[in-house]
Amino acid sequence: MTAFVETDFLLAIAKDDDWMQERAEDVLAEQDVVTSPFAYLEILLVFDRGQYDYVRLFANFLDLVPVESDDERQIVLKAVSYYQDGMTPFSAFHAVTAETRALPILSSDKAYQEVDPELIPLEPDSGE
Repeated sequence: MTAFVETDFLLAIAKDDDWMQERAEDVLAEQDVVTSPFAYLEILLVFDRGQYDYVRLFANFLDLVPVESDDERQIVLKAVSYYQDGMTPFSAFHAVTAETRALPILSSDKAYQEVDPELIPLEPDSGE
């Protein structure tokens, strides 16, 4: 049986001092688990910036607790890379989601100028 897990499970695996770690490790040994990119976004918010090699950490995490599809795996890994390069967690996930869907981003956030999706400025034209 495959079970869907969320952020508390990922934290139990990641943190050495988590009181649920032993149970989470037992579950990993006994059954398949899957999660969503949103759980990985939440993990990114919990971890301190600069403390980890995020791409390697999340690639290892995804081997233990996969997401549903290869597209979702790529969303997580590329978003983590954008985060490691300085984007906020939410902007990184939004950027990669837009890229994956081949859509431009309508936003005032200038961080999107540094990544692949086309940025359509949300601000009104200065001539308006």
